[in-house]
Amino acid sequence: LGAARQAAAELRRIAEAAGFTRGAVYSNFADKADLFVAVLDRRLDRRYAEVADAMLAARDPDAFVGALRSPAWKARGREDAMRQWLMLRDEFRLFALRNPSAAERLARHDRRLRDYYVEAITHLLGRLGVELPMNPRLAAAMVLAVDESLLRQHWIDPEDVSETAVADAIEFLLDAAVA
Repeated sequence: LGAARQAAAELRRIAEAAGFTRGAVYSNFADKADLFVAVLDRRLDRRYAEVADAMLAARDPDAFVGALRSPAWKARGREDAMRQWLMLRDEFRLFALRNPSAAERLARHDRRLRDYYVEAITHLLGRLGVELPMNPRLAAAMVLAVDESLLRQHWIDPEDVSETAVADAIEFLLDAAVA
């Protein structure tokens, strides 16, 4: 009974933070995992729009990488938000590893995320006149792994992993694709 009461209290707090009643949450989402994936998807759509805008504004891939290194991209509020979202995704990932139904929902979200990476990779390499020499979904999974891992490493050990590590890695990968 104690665990059920705690889960209800947590859902109540989630509903309040989202500006909904508990009834509204229960009528729209099967459970907390369903709600969490919906929140992740919404955040993913906003992030996708930010990155797509930056790619379209850049005259070439070098300019896009430069934008990723810029102070405007690394603005304190954005970095704090990225850190919070990465921690939440990691928490949910651990939950999903223990709960098969949550894993299925997270897998659908992650596929959407990799779809966006495939789009970005294809766009950037197309601008360089290079055809991707491997399965685009594998390339997307690799870039996603580099992106998230380097962010974690930077936030844990900023003295050894620079704040531009993700941009540096993307630049290296683009240079390697051209070579």
